[in-house]
Amino acid sequence: MQIHKEVAQTLDRCIKYRQELHKIPEVAYEEIETSSYLRKKLETFAPDKLETLVGTGIKAVFMAKDPISTIAFRADMDALDITELRYTEYTSLTEGKMHSCGHDGHMAMLLVLADLISKHRDNLKHNVVLLFQPAEEGKGGAKRMVEEGALKSPDVDKIYGFHLWPDIPKGKLGIRWGPMMAKTCEFDVTVRGVSAHGASPQKGVDAIVSASAFITLLQSTITRNLDPHHDALLTIGKITGGTARNIIADEVVLNGTLRVMNQDVFDQLLARLSHMANGLAMATGARYEIRELMEYPCVDNPRDMVEDFYRYIDMDDVILTEPVMAAEDFSFYQEEVPGIFIFLGIAGGKNNAPLHNQYFDFDEDALLYGIEVYCRILGLLN
Repeated sequence: MQIHKEVAQTLDRCIKYRQELHKIPEVAYEEIETSSYLRKKLETFAPDKLETLVGTGIKAVFMAKDPISTIAFRADMDALDITELRYTEYTSLTEGKMHSCGHDGHMAMLLVLADLISKHRDNLKHNVVLLFQPAEEGKGGAKRMVEEGALKSPDVDKIYGFHLWPDIPKGKLGIRWGPMMAKTCEFDVTVRGVSAHGASPQKGVDAIVSASAFITLLQSTITRNLDPHHDALLTIGKITGGTARNIIADEVVLNGTLRVMNQDVFDQLLARLSHMANGLAMATGARYEIRELMEYPCVDNPRDMVEDFYRYIDMDDVILTEPVMAAEDFSFYQEEVPGIFIFLGIAGGKNNAPLHNQYFDFDEDALLYGIEVYCRILGLLN
């Protein structure tokens, strides 16, 4: 992709923003220092509106004189509870917290875009809404942003989102129309039995044994109850239970996640979990409670908007990505207005670690390709 000269000249600023943000990682709904940093930078670009949403989120609005439409761009703000093991001049200053999913890069791109908009207000054909969103990582910050008016005043017509992607070469964009990222639901299963001494197991109901049977049955749920043409994943990632080696456990908690690309499959699998729990309750005497936690819709890119997106780029710049089973709360915006989500390639740079890894890093010049696309969508640079 050919980078506009003026976009290329923003590289030093882009690096500075990204690395300064990388040093101050904060997790969901705790992005206080991050929010303060962003607001101070944005104030220098003189947006027409600068609002705080959801406590730490920010909405910056630039109004065109005679707008064709209103276009929103979104960047997520939160970091993860991960200890960074890659030591650089911009390594995380907060022990146990790290920007290991590229959100620092997403924010840096929007800050640079805000700077370019401020310098080219006369070229602005669309109202622009820049959304800096907290709590993407499993906490559904996008849903709360929508509820607090992120897409209103002005009414947003379209929204775009990028995510750095280590499986795509630097300088390339990954996109597809239709389902692109999974619908996901985190859930807890609490199995309650009756405690007893290990020498008298007949006096109790062993929650560990019952929970073990439940986990074993789960393994057949997808392979034997689901059409093999459907994509689905069901994982129990954490088990908590028991108090001592010689005591029959009276409670076990299973933490799991369900990922699918289809609502009917989602409903079918949840029903199956309930049926298995009811059956095991009868068979073992334990009681089961299934509680659904945060649910993210499927990221589903409208075909007409994807086809329109090709007007801004060359076909050589694009890789048709396969659907991935990771989830993204950008889907909450898509439920309200047309929107597309795009993977921004970073492979082949200074680090090839995957997302959510202690060594994750990337070359900041990859961010210029995202900024270039933003500018082309807006028709900002001549």
